[in-house]
Amino acid sequence: MGRLVYLDNLRSFALLLGIVFHAAIVYATDIKYAIQDEDRSEVLSYFCYWIHSYRMPMFYMISGFFSAMVWEKKGRSFYLEARFKRVLIPTIFGLLFLAPIQYYLTERIKTPKLDFLSFLEYFFTKDHFQHSHIWFLVDLFCFSILYSLIPKSFFTTKLWNLIPKWITKYIVLVSFCFLVVFLFHTQISKGESFYGIFKLTFIFQFSFFLSGVFCFHWRSILLPKTHSIMKIMAVFVWAVLVYLLFKELEIEDPLWIYFQYVNGWVRASHVFLWVLAPFLWTSFLVSIFQSYGNQEGKLGTYLIEASLPIYLVHHPISLFYAYWVKDMEWGLWLKFISHIFVVLAASFILYEFLIRKMKPLRFLFGLKSK
Repeated sequence: MGRLVYLDNLRSFALLLGIVFHAAIVYATDIKYAIQDEDRSEVLSYFCYWIHSYRMPMFYMISGFFSAMVWEKKGRSFYLEARFKRVLIPTIFGLLFLAPIQYYLTERIKTPKLDFLSFLEYFFTKDHFQHSHIWFLVDLFCFSILYSLIPKSFFTTKLWNLIPKWITKYIVLVSFCFLVVFLFHTQISKGESFYGIFKLTFIFQFSFFLSGVFCFHWRSILLPKTHSIMKIMAVFVWAVLVYLLFKELEIEDPLWIYFQYVNGWVRASHVFLWVLAPFLWTSFLVSIFQSYGNQEGKLGTYLIEASLPIYLVHHPISLFYAYWVKDMEWGLWLKFISHIFVVLAASFILYEFLIRKMKPLRFLFGLKSK
């Protein structure tokens, strides 16, 4: 299996889309965030829920796919060494130096004269430490370690050959994710956490990581297939309908309410849509990127390397801008558009002139040595 450029590009797209998401969430209704503007838009609320409905599960599915590919081609030692260098090091750096910024700015709104050093002493304790946007790397590293402990024969057993190709395997993976998440959710609410790791979200995302591993071994979903325009549009229509239903249930049936206090059928439907939406949007976007994002070029190569460092540094910049602009009387859409441009520009400048050029920073942000 050769290099799958479209999947590299799609993974970068998923990360960089987070920059737009974190700008939009500042001005969106129905969503709680660290810093929010008083003037908010229902349109941006729908936009944020749309991104939220598929972005990270798709990212983890692709990560699981590439994990299986690297393990098969390079072996256990290479895979684990790469995970430590490319994931664990940026995770530790991000947790120590980037994550605290979100919570400091949040507290500064309540206590304008809060001393930063006093805050850090309070923050780095068992009861108050949180991951901010670094949560996805914490989870990814944990997924990588858990994956390394699973016998690889589990994914290649001949039992799976009994499942007919394509649509049946697609249904099996959706059913697998749904059953795992639903069964765990009967015991765990979405708000429960363990040292900053949200338990139900962790299980949810890990089911997609494992689905990505199966996609590699089954040669399905994430691998090239010829689809007609009609099939692609049909998937798109279904994805939109599922998203709209999911968005309404996210508001009307919050997953932080314990299972025993809700209507079981409604909650089961909510969890099913939570699982189904990423599969549909991933299928649609894979088809799009196979058609239009499957060629190597300077920009694509640049973004594949730059996406993780840029994502890591963008969040503090986004929060600082939100903190600064919230009292400005510019109008919502001017704030939102300027927010995206300022954060993108500042993040790319930091990457291009500092992170990319300096060996210690390349190491801390998980980049390969030149």
